[in-house]
Amino acid sequence: MNVGLITSYVIAGIILLAILSMNMSVSSNSNEITLSQITRERAASISDMMSNDIQKMGYNRKGTTDPILTVAEGNKIQFHSNIDNSPDNSVEIITWDLTNTDVSNSKNPNDRVLMRTVRDASGSLISQTPIKSGVTKLRINYYDKYGTARKDSLKTPLTSSEMANVKQLYISIELQSHEKIYQSSGNSGRYVTSVWEKRFSPPNLEF
Repeated sequence: MNVGLITSYVIAGIILLAILSMNMSVSSNSNEITLSQITRERAASISDMMSNDIQKMGYNRKGTTDPILTVAEGNKIQFHSNIDNSPDNSVEIITWDLTNTDVSNSKNPNDRVLMRTVRDASGSLISQTPIKSGVTKLRINYYDKYGTARKDSLKTPLTSSEMANVKQLYISIELQSHEKIYQSSGNSGRYVTSVWEKRFSPPNLEF
């Protein structure tokens, strides 16, 4: 038995395993960075669109709409606004709703379609935008006083009288990657998560 030869094989095997482990780690880290960037970009795109709508809720060229809020739930909000600033003072009905519809092109079972819908005052559909960017959670909190702690938000769904008194909103959106990343071959993997959250004080709710 050549002890030296056997020892060299063992050492070579250990080195090879170390190299393979390092390569898997580098690949996993690279994938995580890529997926994190994609998820953040998706979150930024959604937040820009939603922020623009929320800040305009209740807006009209002459005064505010009446009513402003018409649906106030934990994962759905509907309000009136002259969202396109049309000179005829026509008011649209804007709805943001996290549906129960799965995203067909995603491997993540938690993905849901976030739907933005715009209708005219009579209820006729103007546009409908299904957002399939990896949204897994939407939480909307409502407050009838400024600066209220998040845990002390109004219980949803709100009644008509409660909606009339809303002054602030706190919106949180969680997004996950469409695919998992794996730390090792035997690992079950995980989805890369990004959370966007913001407290709003729409100016037309101050009246």
